[in-house]
Amino acid sequence: MPSNGGKFICPKAFLSLVGDCCTFCAKCGKSDKNQAKLQFDRRKTSGPAGDGAELGPEKGPYIASGEEQDLHQILVAMQHSLTPTDGKIDSLSYRMDRMTEHLDKHAKHLNQSDRRVSEVEDGQTELVTSQVKLNKELNSLRLKVDDLEALSRRNNLRIVGVAEYTAIDNMEGFIEQLLVQLLGCATFSDLLVME
Repeated sequence: MPSNGGKFICPKAFLSLVGDCCTFCAKCGKSDKNQAKLQFDRRKTSGPAGDGAELGPEKGPYIASGEEQDLHQILVAMQHSLTPTDGKIDSLSYRMDRMTEHLDKHAKHLNQSDRRVSEVEDGQTELVTSQVKLNKELNSLRLKVDDLEALSRRNNLRIVGVAEYTAIDNMEGFIEQLLVQLLGCATFSDLLVME
């Protein structure tokens, strides 16, 4: 509550003085100091009794002119202190709006990045699965190629179950003689080659 050197000021009189002595802009809420001073001077010097007469209790709220001046000074000081604050609040509000816009843009970019990363992960999973499948097929095809290569050789003979260490000194020569005896010389057009 405003006070004047320890004196109590009536709240109704203060509100009446605020309404009469200050003109506020409807758009920005700031007061016009010159207009407020003119209204204050008009209130002080006009009344039903003529110029220079102060309003009394029967014609309106009565405040001693010293108190009126003190109240006016308090109001002007309050307006001066609020004006820079309003500018700062406007600046902060503008900055907050800008930061909100930037945060919204970053949120959109993050959502797009998350979507792209999940698509890449899904694609990578599919690639790993197909790579495992292709490796299995490749190993199977290698085995088939080895079998086909062995089967495609003509005049090849594989003998299985012969022990490496036997009493025979020359195993290759022994096998050559055995084959010629069993199959006959006419079967072999070329010489036998043992590997």
